[in-house]
Amino acid sequence: MASTQASPSKTCSLENHLICSICIDPFTDPVTTACGHSFCKKCLDRNFRVNDTMCPLCKQHQSKTPDVNIILRNIVEQVKKTQEKDDDEYTGEPGEVACDICTERKLKAKKSCLVCLASYCSPHLENHSSTKRLKGHKLVEPVENLDERACLQHGRPLELYSRKKEKCICVCCMEEGQEEIVSTEDEWNKKKAKLENTKTELQQKIKKRKTRLDEINTSLKSCKDQIDNEWWDIENVFAAVIAIVEVAQATALQPLKDRRQVVEKEAKNLIDELEAEIDRLEKTISELDDISMLEDHIFFLQSYPSLQDPDNFKDWTEIELDTLLSFGTMRKTITTMLEEIQQELEKLTSTELQRVLKFTVDVKLDPATAHQRLVLSDDGKEVKDGGEGQEVDDAPERFNLFASILGINRLTSGKSYWQVEVGNKTGWDLGVARCDANRKGKLSLNPDNGYWVTVHYEDEKYAAMTAPPIRLSLKEKPEKVGVFVDYEEGLVSFYDVTAQSHIYTFIECSFNDVLFPYFSPHAKQDEKNTDPLIISSVKHCEQDIDIMDMSEECESFLGEGVAGVVQPKAVV
Repeated sequence: MASTQASPSKTCSLENHLICSICIDPFTDPVTTACGHSFCKKCLDRNFRVNDTMCPLCKQHQSKTPDVNIILRNIVEQVKKTQEKDDDEYTGEPGEVACDICTERKLKAKKSCLVCLASYCSPHLENHSSTKRLKGHKLVEPVENLDERACLQHGRPLELYSRKKEKCICVCCMEEGQEEIVSTEDEWNKKKAKLENTKTELQQKIKKRKTRLDEINTSLKSCKDQIDNEWWDIENVFAAVIAIVEVAQATALQPLKDRRQVVEKEAKNLIDELEAEIDRLEKTISELDDISMLEDHIFFLQSYPSLQDPDNFKDWTEIELDTLLSFGTMRKTITTMLEEIQQELEKLTSTELQRVLKFTVDVKLDPATAHQRLVLSDDGKEVKDGGEGQEVDDAPERFNLFASILGINRLTSGKSYWQVEVGNKTGWDLGVARCDANRKGKLSLNPDNGYWVTVHYEDEKYAAMTAPPIRLSLKEKPEKVGVFVDYEEGLVSFYDVTAQSHIYTFIECSFNDVLFPYFSPHAKQDEKNTDPLIISSVKHCEQDIDIMDMSEECESFLGEGVAGVVQPKAVV
């Protein structure tokens, strides 16, 4: 037998003859039938059970199941070993490292030794497991460039680590008195532990961010649900408004339609009558023409009396079409329409109030600004007229004539909302005041003087303190009033929280300075007005969510006003 190794092409050709024609895999315990065909023993046994001892290829009857072909089995095993050796051969493909010991036929390296600074295939690696002095060497996955693992200056392995220089060094690189030199293995253990700690910290950060991601997705879903709900509420209100306008339009146009039908009918009757008389007149003229052509005197005279006398036709000079349009005014229809529209638009107030709740601020009263007659609670949430002046310093920021007080909250940007319980009081002032607004003497509560205030007075009367003031008509007496300020939009709104209705809105306000909440419980004139003004806490509905950290678009949507509610300069 030739000792030379078979070439890959020959091995491949031989392998094609060692395939079982039943399972299409290399033979396992091959057997050869009497007809000369070979199969896996299990494959042939299974075929005999089905086809009654017939050869799967030539269908020749077989008297018995043949025994395993030992020579063929050895050939199959030898080919498999040859293939395994071929798999270990170094081909130079990316990721492969050649054995440094192999000379004629290079095999792939299985490990690299960081002490020997060499890479070894499986046969040459056996010494590192059998020789005692080599067992302690550090073996790693094959390294393509071992020069990076060695000290190129001294030709020694990088066994040590300098913590001061933060790099690996060899024994010869050590300097006398140099500190913080440890083995690479010790530094590897330390840095690996640190790496695990860092990995744990990063995993914790990932966990927190995933939790935050879930929270954001939940908040986003809740926000979108709230937007959808508001969308349908607003759409329904404006659909109802459109329906009201269409009904009012139809009501206003109906008299015109009715009158147009009457006029058209009268005009048609007159036109038909005129056309009929014109036809008769034209017929009479035609008859006159015929008679005038007669030369028979007797027949002419006999025909003449039968003609209709032209003077018997209707005199149309006095007859005219009645085009008078008298419908009266449309004021009742317009008034009813506006009332119904206002009722529909008022349904949006609850939506507005749910929006402004997001911008609730914790308002407290500033005792330094309180008039001397005012009495404050310890928590700075209540104020009333005590009936008598108290000894207080005459500070420049204190109101000295009007029983008023400011909050300590400085409003310089954004949106702010608070609620005040007014109970059954017969008088109060609520709103905001500019920082530089006059606080001495008799106050002029209007925007020109830095005050945006609504007033309740004489038990049943309400007014918005514009210049001049606007009288407000409220269906119910508010027990709790909400105040909303949008600094950038220049807007101050007042709401009846209990009735969920809108009271008044100042728009296009020029603040241009710091604003403070403004309060006045009014003087103690009767028993009803002895109750304090109370800055109450704001209760959010259960489905309400904190979406202040959502995108600017969402915040903008929640903060914007409802189109169609406000009017130029003011809203009543």
